[in-house]
Amino acid sequence: MSFSAPEVLTSNHDLTSFDCGKPALNAWLKSRAVANQRNGFTVVVVVHYEQRVVGYYGLSPTAIEAAVLPRKIRTGQPPNPIPCLLLGQLAIDLAYAGHGLGAALLGHALERAVLGARLTGGRAVLVRAIDEEAIEFWKRHGFLSSPSDPYLLFRSLPEIEASLKAAGRL
Repeated sequence: MSFSAPEVLTSNHDLTSFDCGKPALNAWLKSRAVANQRNGFTVVVVVHYEQRVVGYYGLSPTAIEAAVLPRKIRTGQPPNPIPCLLLGQLAIDLAYAGHGLGAALLGHALERAVLGARLTGGRAVLVRAIDEEAIEFWKRHGFLSSPSDPYLLFRSLPEIEASLKAAGRL
């Protein structure tokens, strides 16, 4: 099975049968992704098989209060709020799980986050985990929970950049 390379969502992509097993992520893709992208709130990147979307993520700029960040990321005397990039969604259709799409999309998102931060600044990538399973996924990929909210996780952009360079991806 040959999937597309990651590309920006367009109205030509088929979203109708996407099901990652998480109703909120399914609903966001089907009802809000196109409008959010059109209005400049989020860039949505998809992988598809014959135009049927099988995985996606959303990336957007954001800012977060300094006190919410883990101390390891909130070093020095940062501005308040601290500029970050929000990896707002990351989901793979259950029918296409097990092909490495999740790891590939996460790698693509992190590469784009590093390149974007080089242009605009930013201290970390943040995610809002949808459930306990998601918290564990993000922690396996180096994200740290906020001291005030375990569902809010961060990974510093300098750390991401160093790991991507070490892997030969940047």
